Amino acid sequence: MLILSRKTGESIIIKIGDKEIKMTLVEINNGSIKLGFEAARDIKIYRDEVYQEIVNQNKASVISDIDLAKEINKKINLQKEKQKFNG
Repeated sequence: MLILSRKTGESIIIKIGDKEIKMTLVEINNGSIKLGFEAARDIKIYRDEVYQEIVNQNKASVISDIDLAKEINKKINLQKEKQKFNG
């Protein structure tokens, strides 16, 4: 982990490809800090706990989709077997 010291009003620039994210330390108060972000609209910025929840929901969705696809495939194969049996 890279650790940088900043004072209120100072910023850090994160450059990803040709895009930049400017993060500014806005306020420090009772062990809590406020950060300001400036970035292109297509760059999504999340609190860690929100991002982890999105990742978990996406994983659950994929697993659900895989289970659904397996179930559909099973029904199709069962239908094919019935058609073979019935001629």
